[in-house]
Amino acid sequence: MTPLDLEPEDIARRLAAAFQRVHAERMSGLPILNPNLSVQVVGGRMLDGDWIGVLITPWCMNLVLVPGPESANHPGSVGVKQRVALPAGEVETIGSEEADIGPFAACSLYSPMGGFADQGSAVAAAEEILSAVFTPAQQASDAPAAAAPAKVGVSRRGLLRGAFLRD
Repeated sequence: MTPLDLEPEDIARRLAAAFQRVHAERMSGLPILNPNLSVQVVGGRMLDGDWIGVLITPWCMNLVLVPGPESANHPGSVGVKQRVALPAGEVETIGSEEADIGPFAACSLYSPMGGFADQGSAVAAAEEILSAVFTPAQQASDAPAAAAPAKVGVSRRGLLRGAFLRD
């Protein structure tokens, strides 16, 4: 069975397990790690057949898209960039792959993670980002649609600063 055939909770569980292995096997002892953080998946819901959630690790926080079987968002090869349309706008992702997950796309939100005092503050940031990502751009704007400039997408910096939530 591939992760594409799994329920959203199973994808989140597998993603967390895969990155717990990465933490133990590839990242252990590196000075970039925030010792106050652990691997955790926040959110994780379906959008147009794709699973989207936030992955928190001691070294980074990523918005992750695991494509569904009918997805138009199949990540390219590892390291290949692509733009993915989300309700708030487009984000740039990079193709990746891990055992038990398969191919997925990731948008780096924070790296390194030294600015987070504890797991709770990282989870709160992840929840706020997910809320913003799933808020359609036209609903998020306080200005009338006719007065708003056309949006061509959301940069990572804009995503983090909530730029798509205001003019």
